Amino acid sequence: MRRTAIIPVAVAGLGLAACTSTTPGLASTSSGSQSSAATSTAAIDNGAPKVATPKNLKAIADPCQLLAPQQLQELGASNPSTKQSPWGEKYCDWLNDNLGVAVAPDTTQGRGLANLYANRKADSEETTIHGHPGLRYNKAGMSCALGVGVSDTQAFTVSLTVRRDAKPEYKDRCAFAEKVAGMVLSNLPPAN
Repeated sequence: MRRTAIIPVAVAGLGLAACTSTTPGLASTSSGSQSSAATSTAAIDNGAPKVATPKNLKAIADPCQLLAPQQLQELGASNPSTKQSPWGEKYCDWLNDNLGVAVAPDTTQGRGLANLYANRKADSEETTIHGHPGLRYNKAGMSCALGVGVSDTQAFTVSLTVRRDAKPEYKDRCAFAEKVAGMVLSNLPPAN
C-alpha cells in the first residue's frame, strides 16, 4: 500500500506562530507592572484557555506509544509511521485503507495552544476533551484537526482523515478526532 501524507496542514498548525515575528498585545487602560504583566501574558497565550489539570506529554517519548494497541484496534487505526514536525519533534501517523490518524506532540515550543489560537480561523471551534481545552480546525469533507492543551506549555494535535466510512462513528470526523484525543489524554500521567 502506498503511504501518503494526510496531515501536513494540521501538524503545521501548532508551529505557525513560531514563524511569525510579531505577537499582538492587549491595550492597557492603567499603568504599572501589574498591567504590563497582564498584557505580556495575553500576548503569549493569544487567548488560549489555561489548563486546569495539566498532564505530562513528555512522559511518553515515542509518539507512536501515545495510543495503546487496544485503543488503536478500537479506532481501526494501523500501520504506524514516525515523521518530523515543522518544530523538530517527532509525530506518529497511522494510515490504512479506511483511516488516517496523526498525533503530533508539541513539548518543545513551550506555548501550549497559543500557536493555534494565534492563527485561528473563523470556522474554528473551541471544545473541551476530558477537562482539557481544545480547538477544532481544518474541518473539510473527510477531515478534521484538533489541537489539545495538555498544559500551558504543552499541546498536541490530532489530525483525522476518513478514507472510507467503514465504521458508523467515522461519519462525524471531529467527534471521532475528539475520541482519539481523549484516548491520548487518558494515557498521560499528571504533571509534577
